[in-house]
Amino acid sequence: MVDGLALWKQLLQVQEPWVVQACRVDEFNRCMAVWIGVEAPRSWFGLGRPRVAEGGAEATWRHTGFGGWRVQVHVRVPVGSELPRHSWAGEAGMPFTRALDRQILSLLNEGVGMSGVCSILDLPMTDLWRYRYALDHGRHAVGAADAVPMSASPAEAAVPQAPTAFSRVPNLEDPVWVRLLDGSVKLDVRVLGLQLLLSRTRSQVAVIADEEVRMMKLRELHRYFVKNERMLAHELHQLVSEAA
Repeated sequence: MVDGLALWKQLLQVQEPWVVQACRVDEFNRCMAVWIGVEAPRSWFGLGRPRVAEGGAEATWRHTGFGGWRVQVHVRVPVGSELPRHSWAGEAGMPFTRALDRQILSLLNEGVGMSGVCSILDLPMTDLWRYRYALDHGRHAVGAADAVPMSASPAEAAVPQAPTAFSRVPNLEDPVWVRLLDGSVKLDVRVLGLQLLLSRTRSQVAVIADEEVRMMKLRELHRYFVKNERMLAHELHQLVSEAA
């Protein structure tokens, strides 16, 4: 067991004062559970085995898998302390750790659908919908140090779906997309699907503070134009004129 704890400490990169307290393997469900807590101060002479400080409520998140096995992380936070900001932990009320959060957001940025994300990462759809709802309503921020502002170019962010060689759709870095989202660009929209998408995305962006999540919404709008360029000829003509 001691070797197992040391292995998980290395795999998860758990650092002091946090320690891996316990681990359990469920071979039937191919799931590994890991408990992490804060190491209590040692005695004056530093003797005895490390103890885990008494914690308050236990937080649980789904972590990135290893070799086809699901990983569940349980964190016992000392009373009066805040949740850890490490990749093996997550935000309060969210189902995923920050490491898994990054994987999910990367797939969504690449245009992978919800069912595809669930299939690739072996996630329950209920948890993914809860995560996506929090993103869309500004209730969850990725909070990464490398978050990309909406005005950044695709080279600085995840690479979006590129238009075809003869596409008239403006590049993602064109400021017209930000102006379209904030409502400063007014289009005469004849396609109902675009009307609904614009209305929904504008209302979501208005409450989303996290720049990377806002950039994801921008990519979704750009991707819609790329996929439906022929159908959106009327709207695209106006957009190109605004960009020019």
